Amino acid sequence: MVTRSPLKVSYLFAGPRGGPLESVRRGENHGAGFWGLCHLNAFGIEANFLDPEQVYPQALSRFLRKILSTYWIHLSVFWKLFSSDIIFTSTAFGTQLIYTLLRTSHPRWIMHDFNITGFLGKRKTRKQKIFAFMVSRCAGIVTLSKKEEDMLKEDFPHLSKKIAWIPFGADLKFFSPTPVEEKRQILVVGTDPDRDYRTLFAACEDLDIPVVVTTISSRLTPLGPLPRFVSVRRFSPQELVQEYNCSAIIVIPLDTTRRLNDAMGCSGLFEAMAMGKAIIATRTFTMESYITDGENGLLVRERDADDLRTAIKKLLADDALRRRLAANARAYAEKNLDINVCTKRLAEFFRMIAPE
Repeated sequence: MVTRSPLKVSYLFAGPRGGPLESVRRGENHGAGFWGLCHLNAFGIEANFLDPEQVYPQALSRFLRKILSTYWIHLSVFWKLFSSDIIFTSTAFGTQLIYTLLRTSHPRWIMHDFNITGFLGKRKTRKQKIFAFMVSRCAGIVTLSKKEEDMLKEDFPHLSKKIAWIPFGADLKFFSPTPVEEKRQILVVGTDPDRDYRTLFAACEDLDIPVVVTTISSRLTPLGPLPRFVSVRRFSPQELVQEYNCSAIIVIPLDTTRRLNDAMGCSGLFEAMAMGKAIIATRTFTMESYITDGENGLLVRERDADDLRTAIKKLLADDALRRRLAANARAYAEKNLDINVCTKRLAEFFRMIAPE
């Protein structure tokens, strides 16, 4: 009997992943942000990431990242791509362009979609046309929303069987609620560039409720002095679980007007659902894929402070509603967002795309 070698998948991330991955292996962090990489071995797939830091001295790697953008950084390790069966990435578009121009079928290139339709636009500019050319010749696409999956299948019918909506999920053991007394506070989690803090802060004026924001400071700098009710904090992964646990409401305020990333907010959403929290999120294609308004969360209009304020006041005034939304959010996560279930689906997708 011939034993087949395990399928080899290489992930191309925007930034270095060696340190964060080690923290996952030590049990200090969850692995959801690695899109299944940490769990694929359980399904017979040999998964790893490829960074210039694995090949070059630290000083040279820093120099390469300084002169090469996120889209092009993996050109510095291009020859190493060919030892894999599948490349999986959401950002390495420059490297993908060179790969596409070579017209090679090995390895297979799968795009992890954060908003491919946003980059495609109306396909009028040169960049949009080049991007459409790349997408049309990839081996498959994993989306984070049902709407994005449907739109891409319509735009690229020859890929329709190779486009799948697969969330990266959450570690339900790491993000597990425990009985505690909730604080009357709003928690906002995430470092996405298009978080709509301006609308959130306007909505919370005169509500007499603290707002705890965990993000990088540069996201808030354009807003100037912050309102008195806002505190900005950074948490370790374990501390973040505790903060989720004791917060009454989780808000995910988003601004998609730049149309570059409809999938922003997914990590915070999956974590909050796993923690069984009452969630208010901006209505986007991606949020609508997971939240049924009034059932496992509330959806509000984009950049509408009045609508967001109404939703916050509604949850603060109705403990029963808040508890029901929270319980339904956890139930949804258990059924649909378990990282092991999501990774199994991803493994099956990889095998379907892989060369025979």
